Amino acid sequence: MKSWTNCAAVWSAGLLAALGVAVADDKEAPAGGLVIVDAKGKEQKLKTWEFTEGTRRLSWLVPAKDKEPDKKDGKDKPDDRKRRPPARPRAEGPEAVVFRDENSTVWQKGVLTLIPLDRLRSIDYDNEKQTATVKVAAGEKPENDLELTGTTRFRGTNHLTIEAEVDKGELGVAAVKYFGGTPTGIRGLRFPSPKAGPATAGRPAQVIVNLDEKKKATEKVTDLQVLYRTAGGEKLSPILLFKKTVKLDVAKLQKLVAVESNGTEWQLTLKKGDEETLTLLDAGEIDGQKVELEGFLARVPAGYKLFPPAVVAEIQFDEVKSEDKGDKPGKPDKP
Repeated sequence: MKSWTNCAAVWSAGLLAALGVAVADDKEAPAGGLVIVDAKGKEQKLKTWEFTEGTRRLSWLVPAKDKEPDKKDGKDKPDDRKRRPPARPRAEGPEAVVFRDENSTVWQKGVLTLIPLDRLRSIDYDNEKQTATVKVAAGEKPENDLELTGTTRFRGTNHLTIEAEVDKGELGVAAVKYFGGTPTGIRGLRFPSPKAGPATAGRPAQVIVNLDEKKKATEKVTDLQVLYRTAGGEKLSPILLFKKTVKLDVAKLQKLVAVESNGTEWQLTLKKGDEETLTLLDAGEIDGQKVELEGFLARVPAGYKLFPPAVVAEIQFDEVKSEDKGDKPGKPDKP
């Protein structure tokens, strides 16, 4: 069996190739420019801009070898170590909007949909109803777009901040901030030339999420793995860590069922039929590297879904028989 680092590298490299994205931190607007629809409904094309709130870099898509700093002589001089502040990992990888749709749970830490910018067609804000609607390219024609809707009522949820340089004519060039998701913010964004993501082929799974104390929703996903945070950034792995020293590849699992609502105790069903109840660790070590658990990460047509363990009720791998499916994906159960 391949090591988790090799598996993650292959998974990431394949996705990068399929996405066709560069990891350079380019702040120039792509061909066609980003269009802002301001609070009055007027459209304005931006030339130079960047997101400063509401997005994140998909750093696990960057192969580990590309993250390593260049080494000239292999060792730093003593004086250099004293002068330089501690190195902080630079955000790398394609940029994605962090979106919480209507099936993201009512808790502060909910399910996140990570949508690469190059797949986005538009974001529209209804500042009166406090909602955001995202359209994601699923083909060449807009009528095939995927549509996600979420609330903007809560601070930091589906809010965006964009900083741009705007030519004000005789006044000069001004640094302007645009806010999306606030009561007096912009009405929308229009992205240039969106492209549909690659087909979500791979091992299927269904994730049942606790929306609140009574309601649940089911999400269909593929290629579910585990996302960890390390000192050097995020790492993708097929390995789950259990108390005390159990390291289990998700490829060996058929089902996980949360025994407690805190995401700690799980009943595991292995492919060969054995069942175990184990304690999931939120921190540990893999291949000599310290890791902290972020959640279960999987591919979906809009991009990626990140499920915090505390909101997951059950994960069923492979195709589920019709009598076991329950409600349709994305539809909450009746209270």
